[in-house]
Amino acid sequence: MKSISSIKTKKKILFKRFTVGYISLLSLPLLILGFSLAQGAGWKPVLVGSPAFLTLLGAATYQFIKELRALKREEKAADKSPNGNG
Repeated sequence: MKSISSIKTKKKILFKRFTVGYISLLSLPLLILGFSLAQGAGWKPVLVGSPAFLTLLGAATYQFIKELRALKREEKAADKSPNGNG
């Protein structure tokens, strides 16, 4: 039996996990930019790596949406059968 509070807890964990993931992904180009500016290279290394970065960001967003929709389906199923009988 899946309760609504269990689903809300899962949703909270999901948002926390992806928030940490997005912050990590967004800090990657900033780190590269910091090193390249320190070396005097400018924005070029960031621009060269941007397609790979955007691919990772797109993949993370896709996974987030996929897991969020699965939780919504699970929540809808729990709403239909509050006693857990299916």
